[in-house]
Order: sequence, then structure tokens, then C-alpha cells
Amino acid sequence: MNPVFTKAPRTALHHHVRFTPASWHSHSRLVRNTILQTILVVAVSILAPTVAHAGSATWNLQPTSGDWNTAANWTPMTVPNGPADIATFGLSNRTDVSISANTEVNAITFTPTNSVYTVTVPDFLILTFSGAGIIGDAQFVTVDGIDGGGAEFLDRSSAGNATIEVGFGGEIIFADGSSAGGASLYNFTSSSTSFLGNSTAGNATIIQMDGLAQLEFRGNSTAGNADIGTGENTSFVSFGETSSADNASIVGDAGVSFFGSSTAGSASIGVFNQSLVFADSSTGGIAQIELGSDPVFGGSGVLDISGHNAPGVTIGSIEGDANSFVFLAANNLTVGSNDITTTFSGVIEDNGFSGSLTKIGKGTLDLKGVNTYTGQTNIDGGVLQVDGSISSNTFIKQKGALAGAGTVSGNVTNYGGAVRPGDPSGVPGVLTVSNNYMQTPSAGLTIQIAGADPGQVSVLNVLGNANLNGSLDPELVDGFVPDVGQSFTILGYASVTGSFSHIQNQVFDNGRKRWSLVYQPTGAVLTVIRNGRNQDSRWLAGF
Repeated sequence: MNPVFTKAPRTALHHHVRFTPASWHSHSRLVRNTILQTILVVAVSILAPTVAHAGSATWNLQPTSGDWNTAANWTPMTVPNGPADIATFGLSNRTDVSISANTEVNAITFTPTNSVYTVTVPDFLILTFSGAGIIGDAQFVTVDGIDGGGAEFLDRSSAGNATIEVGFGGEIIFADGSSAGGASLYNFTSSSTSFLGNSTAGNATIIQMDGLAQLEFRGNSTAGNADIGTGENTSFVSFGETSSADNASIVGDAGVSFFGSSTAGSASIGVFNQSLVFADSSTGGIAQIELGSDPVFGGSGVLDISGHNAPGVTIGSIEGDANSFVFLAANNLTVGSNDITTTFSGVIEDNGFSGSLTKIGKGTLDLKGVNTYTGQTNIDGGVLQVDGSISSNTFIKQKGALAGAGTVSGNVTNYGGAVRPGDPSGVPGVLTVSNNYMQTPSAGLTIQIAGADPGQVSVLNVLGNANLNGSLDPELVDGFVPDVGQSFTILGYASVTGSFSHIQNQVFDNGRKRWSLVYQPTGAVLTVIRNGRNQDSRWLAGF
């Protein structure tokens, strides 16, 4: 299914099997209206024209009414109301069906006919599935909740391919290993759908249609491969205890939260004009996270890990527009566990608590915003591309690389990785280090050269001291081959200590040319000389 996450008018749904669920948040709440339920049951027993006896049955072609709990409406003359009972609906001239007492069935089966049923669970009543669940052709099935009422799927039952609407105040519970199957669930104002125990959302499509709609996962439940769309920024999706977002897609304006020991798994999560929160000991897994503003209502998308237990959270990837924020407080955000390349144009901030960022994996994270967190930036894997700015000391490990055409407002220490000013794809640029730069013997500086003009040459611009060692790697891009005598300023500094130990691929152009490096008072210059045995030693200064 490929749902469009927009709020659609309810008249767009034409086929209805309607459940109007009652409100509860746990099994204990199913009995919250015991007195009123007792009154209703007594009233029904007095008014019902036929005594109801439990058993499997088929809805009649010409029932006397639309009351599920009237035995005369079924063949044989018995009411399906027991854990082993199956209610079968086929061809009938009365397809508006409503329960008038709490009812339990193993399954509801819809046989292929042209009859379109509406099964309603009124206020304060509960329809329970304790076996197979809903069976039949989904094009004839809509489960619609209005004005309260409840439905629960227990004992590994499934919602099948039904379409379920949960109306105002209505709630549906999945528990005991049950599944939403391939159903389509629509939660309207103040409604709730809960997955408890070992239940799963399966391959369902679940849409939070209106304000205050709530979708919750508890126990060891999972969102499976569900498509979860959220249409109102006052609705919520939450994961608690040891539940998992698994492989689900969660996209829209609702707030999303993980707490307890829950995990985002390998989900795709898009939050617009709302917050995605990780708290307690929850984990981000390899989830792909996108933040942004709503195209209509504006606002900001926020990733908030400020209330998480130390040391912080690992996520697969993060992307976001200029209206996106990440709140760290004193925690560390580790990004890159899914190896995806993304761009984040928002702001990562710590509100003065020295929050930090760690880049891992094989992908690239491009930071285009003005980031204000003050803790360390650690590049342990992949590429951190700074095209905006970061305000922290940065450390590059063996499998990591720092790239970009922005500013690092701190010290940069290259412990064994690479620094690549500009875009790693082959676009030169100037990367500025506001303080000092240190490069160890196992580290390297890669300079991209695409032409003779200054804007076609990468530059590492160090405003403090450049403490050099390791390798210099000139990289010709876009097919450019310089002529003998051409020079390129590739490194700027206020002062310099040490020198590069060697130049990678120093001889080039089929052995005819070689690079020579000269350290000047405020920068280092690469010059092309003719390759041969008798070269003027002045071109080889520092080697």
C-alpha cells in the first residue's frame, strides 16, 4: 500500500463494516463501565424478540433487524458469541449490523458477494476476536468507530485485510500475539489503537487522521512493516517497554516518542512540525530519520535526545531542512549506522551542556547549518562534510574523513583519517579551521585540483598553527592535467610546524611530471615540475 498522508473527508470511504470501539488503555480498563454495561445487557435481554444462544451461524438473507444479538437473524437460529464461534456474512438485504451486548467470536468471515456490511460496536460495548479474526475480501470491509466503543484482537487473531475506522473516543487493542495483518486503520479524534504483548502491526497501513489520536506500542510488540501516516500535530505515536518500530515507515505531523527500552529498529521516520523523542534507555538502531517543517503549517521538526540516559543515542541517519533542530543537552548523537548518505541543513545544539556528535558507518553526513553544540565531534567512519559550521574540536579516526567548504570553529586533529576540502564527489572547496590543525604520520590531506583558477583548487585554510605529518594527496579531477610550471596554493596557516612525510602519486602524467611542495610563510604551494634525475633542488624544498 502507498497511502497519501493527507486528511481526507470521511465520505471518501464507501464500504463499511463498522466497529465503534470503547475507550481503554489496558485490559483493566475494559471493565471501567461495568455498571452501565450491566444496565444495557438487562435492557437488551428484555427487549430482544428472540433469546440468544451462542454458536457459529450465517447472517440471514432477510433478517428481521440489524441486531447481531438476535438469534432469529441467523441460520441456524443462534447468536455467534463464543470463543469458538464463527460469524459468516454473505448475500443479504440487511447489511447494517450492530451488536447490542458484549460479543466474542473466533472469526468474522465475509464471503464474496455484492453485499457491503457495516458492523457497529456502540458505546460501552466490546467486540472481541479470540481466534482467526477477520477473514474475507477487504474491498467490502471497513471497521469504523464512532462515539466510543471498543474492539480487541486476542489469541493470535488478525485484522486481515480489513479497513478499520476508529471514531471519536474509540479504541482498538491488539494483544496475545495478534496482528493488524494487511489492514488499513484510520484513527480519528481522541481515538487510540494499542499493540500490547507480542502483537504486531504487520503490513498494515495506519493513519492518524485527526487531533489527539494515539497509536501506542507496549510490551514486546512491533510495528512490523506497517506504513504509519500522521495527519495532525496533536496526535501521537509512542513506543514503550521493549517494543520496536521494526521496519515500519512512520511519516507525518504527529509526535513520535521512544522510551523505556524500546527501539526504532530499521524504521524510516519522518517528523514534520513535531518532535521525535528518545528517552530513558531507548535505542535508535539503524533507523532513517528525516526532520522538517510542514509544507502548509510550517513549524519545525525536532529530534530530542536531551532526556535520554547517558551517553546518548545511535541512529542510522538523519536529514532535515533549515527548520530542523537536534537537541542534545549533555548527550552524544552517533549517526551513520545504516551507511546512508544524507544532508542536514538544520541546527544541532546542546543549550550549553557540551553535547557531542559522532559520525560512524560508510555514508556521508553533510551539515549545512550553523551548528552550536560545543562538545567533541568524532569522525570514526564515513565522511562528515561541513558545508555550514560546527563549534567544536574535531577528531578524525582511521576510517573517517572530514570534508566540506564550511568552517570548523575549533581544533582539528587528524589521527589517521583524511581531510578533503570541498565536496568528496570531486568539487574543490575551501575548508576553514578556526584554530589549530594537527596531522599524524598515518593521516592524509587530499587536495582536489580541477583547473588553474583559485576556485578550482581545494584549500585547507588553518587560521592557527598547522602541525604537519603524514601524506599529501593531490587529486586531479574533471580530466584536468596541469602544465609544468603551474602552481597551486593548497594550504593556508598562521604558522607551520613539521612537514608532510610524502606526496601520494607524486609522479603523474605517464611519468612525465611530478609534484613539488614549497612551504611559504603563510601557506604551502604545489608546483608541477618535469620529472627526471637532474632537477633543481629548489623545487624539492622540504623533501
